Amino acid sequence: MKKAMKLQTKLTLLVSTVVFVSISIIIFFVASWIAGNIESKARINIMNVAEMVAHSREIVDALETKDQNRKIGPYINMQLQNVEQVEYITVADMEGIRYSHPNPEMIGGRFRGGDEYRVVQTGETYISEATGTLGKSLRAFVPIYDAENKSEIGFVSVGTLTQSIETAKHTAILYIMLIGFGGLASGILGAFLLANNIKNTLLGLEPEEITKLYNEKMGILDAIHEGLIAVDHKGRITLVNDSALYILQLENRVDKEQIIGQNIEEIIPNTRMIHVLETGESEFEKEQRINNTIIVTNRIPIMNREKVVGAIASFRDKTEVTRMAEELTGVTKMAWSLRAQNHEFMNKLHTIAGLIQLEEYEEALQFISDVAKARSNINHILTGNIKDSSLSALLLAKYNKAEECRVKLKIDENSKLTKLPEYMSPEEIVSVVGNLIENSLDEVKNDGSGLIYIKIFEDGHFLNINIKDNGGGIPLEHGEKIYEQGFSTKEGQRGHGMYIVKKIIDECNGTIELDGDGGVVWNITLPMTRSDTFDSSNDCGR
Repeated sequence: MKKAMKLQTKLTLLVSTVVFVSISIIIFFVASWIAGNIESKARINIMNVAEMVAHSREIVDALETKDQNRKIGPYINMQLQNVEQVEYITVADMEGIRYSHPNPEMIGGRFRGGDEYRVVQTGETYISEATGTLGKSLRAFVPIYDAENKSEIGFVSVGTLTQSIETAKHTAILYIMLIGFGGLASGILGAFLLANNIKNTLLGLEPEEITKLYNEKMGILDAIHEGLIAVDHKGRITLVNDSALYILQLENRVDKEQIIGQNIEEIIPNTRMIHVLETGESEFEKEQRINNTIIVTNRIPIMNREKVVGAIASFRDKTEVTRMAEELTGVTKMAWSLRAQNHEFMNKLHTIAGLIQLEEYEEALQFISDVAKARSNINHILTGNIKDSSLSALLLAKYNKAEECRVKLKIDENSKLTKLPEYMSPEEIVSVVGNLIENSLDEVKNDGSGLIYIKIFEDGHFLNINIKDNGGGIPLEHGEKIYEQGFSTKEGQRGHGMYIVKKIIDECNGTIELDGDGGVVWNITLPMTRSDTFDSSNDCGR
């Protein structure tokens, strides 16, 4: 099997080829332009010199007198010393007899080349290419006129050898090529350094190895049960696995590719990953509500050279943790309370049996009537007004427990609940009410004077829960500390109840108020729908 070319070699060859082709094209066009420019400048130069000599007063006067004073030669020699790229300046009369020439022996001879007839016959100014005594040259012809009659008395020819022009062209092209080869060498060196840098960035891995690692990584991510989401430094999602889509309840609504590139706040509005990006601090075992599902999440910044370049969050459904919270907040206590209810009814039956044995029949009937009436009232409120069965069961269990503890628990007959607030589960309303009643049962006296008052009602857009007791109250200096996890005013308590109550209410964008002076008064307000929320930035269920 043929061995594949390494990525570093491919990049070096590719960049070197691109540089070579680019420089070759540049050299071709620049060389063509410079060659044409050199010849163009030579033409302009010789024509300018020819015009200058032809209009020189000294040349005109000397030519009119057939240069009897020998002034043309010295004048021409002086001009040749002051101009560049001019090989010769020849002055001749109308018969073509030379009055100047680089070779003194040629002075007095006839002009050669055959291209001078146009300037002699028509007085035309032009540039031609012909072979003279010095060889092939490019020469300019300009007629010379006398000062009085304006008639042509001769001409001047200024030339430069074509060999000199070609030499200048070759020198310029060689110089350009040397620069091009220097650029090519720099490009090849740069290509090598770039390829080496890319190789180091990719940890020396070849594309095939990167593809294999990517496929393995995606397989591992999709195989684990925890949800994973990664974002870049701007909060855009770069990675998400199938478990994350399932927990976010998005698996049937969007494809994984559609989420990639979106801002994390569009998927999880109450995300704290932006906070992790800003602070660079990790967060572990934090609770969060997403689409009516409570999750436990860890958020970790992704660092590169001590700079935060992204963040990754792993999360799981809080099923087991929720089950533990339910045990703390009343679900398990509900079963215990039902057992207490059975015990209380056994006590009532024993009381009735004793009254019958004592033949106190009227007393027995009155006792039964009182118990039946009280039971009928509480059952009417719980079954007729409270439509949530979980909350009704909790209130009935707490009512029986209060009776057993010799505490009067009064449920306002105007209490009414037809449905729970949007995105609030039965377990959460049970958790809130159960914890508050349990706290009141712990605070009031169990000598018959203890009183707990409960009212639950809707007023259109909000669910209101009022719970009062005549216990010892909560010191005002405790303030918000009572909602902190682990804080408690009772010995042996772990301080989870009020923390869970406050968290549920905050997640549902509700409010809880406490008056701890002369007993405890709890006033809780919960919005029934999202549109009723006080602050959309903390919307329940997001």
